[in-house]
Amino acid sequence: MPGMTMIRFCLIALVSLAAFAAGPAQAQTPQQGPSFACTAGQGVVESTICASPSLSAADRLMAALYAVNKVSAFGSGPANQLETQRRAVKAMQDCAKPSGRSGQQSIAQCLEGAYDQRNEELAVGAVTRAPDLALPVIRRLDPGFAPLAETIALWASEPESTNWSAPQQSAKRARILTLLRPIVTDLLTSEDKSFYRSVMSQDVKRVEDVLATPGNLAAVLNVLGPALADDSRANARAIFCAAIVSHPALLGATQTAFGATPDSFVFNSDCRITLPPLPALDALDGKLNKGWPQCDGTIRFAAYRVYNTSLDEARLGFAKHQAKATLPPRRGVSAGDVQAARAELTAYYIRYRGVPQTKAAQMAVDALSGVLNTAQECE
Repeated sequence: MPGMTMIRFCLIALVSLAAFAAGPAQAQTPQQGPSFACTAGQGVVESTICASPSLSAADRLMAALYAVNKVSAFGSGPANQLETQRRAVKAMQDCAKPSGRSGQQSIAQCLEGAYDQRNEELAVGAVTRAPDLALPVIRRLDPGFAPLAETIALWASEPESTNWSAPQQSAKRARILTLLRPIVTDLLTSEDKSFYRSVMSQDVKRVEDVLATPGNLAAVLNVLGPALADDSRANARAIFCAAIVSHPALLGATQTAFGATPDSFVFNSDCRITLPPLPALDALDGKLNKGWPQCDGTIRFAAYRVYNTSLDEARLGFAKHQAKATLPPRRGVSAGDVQAARAELTAYYIRYRGVPQTKAAQMAVDALSGVLNTAQECE
């Protein structure tokens, strides 16, 4: 099928469509056309992309960003991008069907939205490695988050123990404060932000305090997710995992802060797709979610947030050691499911965290204890 050519290219991010298409290729230059070869006899999606300079540019951008994202946030091993890329490509192919488009959208408009969504996800994952490529994408697609994305990238480019008052940090410090000043000033002074201030660390009284400790930056980011949320951006923003890997305090920006509905708007991380694949852990997560009881009350959002943080701690190898760690039974989960995840995490920690077998095995127990003990809870 013609659509499969695009799928194969987008998943591999390097293969030309010319190998799969029937008919001669149309003349084009890399700067004019998409990242795949435009040929006769293509499907409507590919033809629409080839006929549009803006869609062709979006496709080239996706290929470039995907290439940056192929290595995991650990700096080694593959990222878990394949499943997400498949979904993105399916959404593009679905633009050819009326059921795949919203309202009176044209195929081109549908494709533009699909490319924007995927390119924004990939840009977030690429910020620390390719800021010159990624930040312009975020500035265009989510200008409200762009100052925070650049701030995190600049902060994470230095060791977590950096003294930001040191003369050698003056240029980066000045840039970070310029980026944060309007946002943090509004957070600290606006009457409609008083609720968010009430749950934020009292150590932050002015924008300069954000750089005093890693915890201060995480505390501000933690409340800015809900404070900046609007209908179009709800649950779409993420702290990039590559920064969390080198600066663990940033995980605090994704934790529960409110114990109520605003927790659903706290920034997520993109660790699930930017770290190496963990299929057994993902399968366990799926079964735990399927067996989760129907929860009432807004405090359930805090429970969901605590659980998601425990999953990220498992993926990162950040779970705290528990002398009496337990692996309690959960609805819809078998002992085999837990054992598969335990064996997978042990091997994962040996390979990507560089720890010996005994320690890796204990880390896996600690991680799964955190996941299972926070799962299927309502409060």
